[in-house]
Amino acid sequence: MGGGWPRKGTVEGQDLYIGGTPLLERIVALGILAFTLALVMSEKVHRTVAAIIGAMMVVLAGLLTPAELLDLNGPVHWEALGLIFGMFVMISILKKGGFFRWIGLKVLMAARFKIVYVFLLFSALSAVLAAFMDSITVLLFMASLTMEITAILKISPVPFIMGEITSANIGGCATMVGDPPNIIMGTALKLSFMDFVTNLGPIAVVIFLINLAFFYLYYQKELKAKVNSAEFYKVYKYLMPKPEHAIKDQRTMRIALSIFIFSLVLLVFHQPLGLSVAFIGILGAVLTMLIGGGKLPKMVERIDWRSIIFFAGLFIVVGGLDKSGVTDDIANGIEAVAGHNLALGITLILWVTSALSMFIDNVPMAATMVPIVRKLASNAGMQTGPLVWATCIACDVAGNATPIGASANIVGLSVEEKGGVHQTWRQYCRAALPATLMCLVVCNVLLVLRYVVF
Repeated sequence: MGGGWPRKGTVEGQDLYIGGTPLLERIVALGILAFTLALVMSEKVHRTVAAIIGAMMVVLAGLLTPAELLDLNGPVHWEALGLIFGMFVMISILKKGGFFRWIGLKVLMAARFKIVYVFLLFSALSAVLAAFMDSITVLLFMASLTMEITAILKISPVPFIMGEITSANIGGCATMVGDPPNIIMGTALKLSFMDFVTNLGPIAVVIFLINLAFFYLYYQKELKAKVNSAEFYKVYKYLMPKPEHAIKDQRTMRIALSIFIFSLVLLVFHQPLGLSVAFIGILGAVLTMLIGGGKLPKMVERIDWRSIIFFAGLFIVVGGLDKSGVTDDIANGIEAVAGHNLALGITLILWVTSALSMFIDNVPMAATMVPIVRKLASNAGMQTGPLVWATCIACDVAGNATPIGASANIVGLSVEEKGGVHQTWRQYCRAALPATLMCLVVCNVLLVLRYVVF
């Protein structure tokens, strides 16, 4: 076989080869990915366990070797894992210290319990926070606070939760650290923090406003419900803890927040400074853990290790897909349709990825798209940037369309249900699907105008 695999064809007793890789390997790799995603979506086992099973199957099937898994330039995106680990550590101490509840109460007091103001400010806060930290954390405290407030005001929490979920997913699109897909795409394709801010930030602002306007009109009856906001404000401000009382350890919180801001500044300038984003994330984590002192063991336990292992397992599963040649086939298929037409390439990437992201977790989608985008840029001569931005928008924003499209959706709806309010798939999709499609159409137009027309 030293001369390479046959280009195409069959030989008795041998496999069919396409592009130098056995067809059987492609089938096995696709089967492992489908099986892993089915386990994740079934919720019969934890998604981390599903990813571990998928990764083991890839290795046992011989698609990847242990040496390839440890290769820094291999299928496991160690750079992304380092940054994710660092962000998880820094956010965990901010969360434990009460930072999120403090800022939520501050915004609530600023809204003076006026329903429309609460809706607008809570949605905006969800978007801004999600641009710098994981949307699961954001929705956990925002949805919980919302359920408290709406119970006091005796109004439906649905408009507020919907605004927060969709705004968080849109806000996460704006920066490199806002959502795991952005971290995965950015680290794998060597893009900077500022690349994301300057290219996706303006688009995120536009679709945030469109999304907010849609939900305001859709839920205007609930948002215009007449309640004596002034009276509730007077009563509740005495029952509610003051924002500063939400901070459990003000000294530790100030130091942790300073480290987090310092890390964000380093991320902004990581390219001119010659620093890897993984180093910055781990540096922030180490500094944060050092201020924990005797609490270090508990801090380590609070880190979301399950998500980190989940990401690593998915990288391995997708690595097997890439090694087998499946991602080449997908890239070649898109290239065959789009040719060298960047506008068509952007549109195909955006809508194909969006359709899948409405039902499939956006982390495996992003991991799968990395080699496809890389090959499209290499083979079809398309600019890498616009393809990345289209992919990130699809992974981050399209998940708004269904209750299972993103982790933020599941968390927000779970908190809502624990508070005694249940939304069916039909109720959720009736509001979220048209809003999402509207945002995606606008994104498509903006991407083509910016990177093709102008």
